Amino acid sequence: MKSTDKTAEVTKTPFTCELVTIHSKRSFADLISRIESTFQHYDAETLRDLTADGDSEKLAAYVKKVGEPTEFAIFYWLDQGTTQRLAGIPIESRFYLFGNATIAQGLFRYSERAGLGAPVRFCVSQRDGEDARIDIDLPTSFFSQFPEMRDSPVPQELDDRMIPLLRKIAS
Repeated sequence: MKSTDKTAEVTKTPFTCELVTIHSKRSFADLISRIESTFQHYDAETLRDLTADGDSEKLAAYVKKVGEPTEFAIFYWLDQGTTQRLAGIPIESRFYLFGNATIAQGLFRYSERAGLGAPVRFCVSQRDGEDARIDIDLPTSFFSQFPEMRDSPVPQELDDRMIPLLRKIAS
């Protein structure tokens, strides 16, 4: 569907994405603790400064160091549960953006729209009285909405590496 406004054309492309839900008997707090002890955090200022300096070797070294031992790190997290509890919704919820800035280059080489899914987003949540869970869009499924990314090996690599890491954390 295309808009008739000549100043800003809008297109809408429907797609189906596969959601992976990893159920856990661990508590929300335990899952959060395990996630944050498994993945280090990128420092946004350091990433910004290294990028501004234009030294790709220093940037790659920083990404490698922070990503140890999994090669993945957390870019950002947001605690949504506290706000929801204030609204009377009995839930704990935190979402994360995580990944590897160097590996992501294998997505952006194919499409600038890779930024919609890189870094990868996952959510940890637990409704009162229920098991905790980790939800993540399967990277191959998410990135399949962009035909130009068909030849990138990175979405499959993310599936093969991220899902097992999150399953291990939840076990």
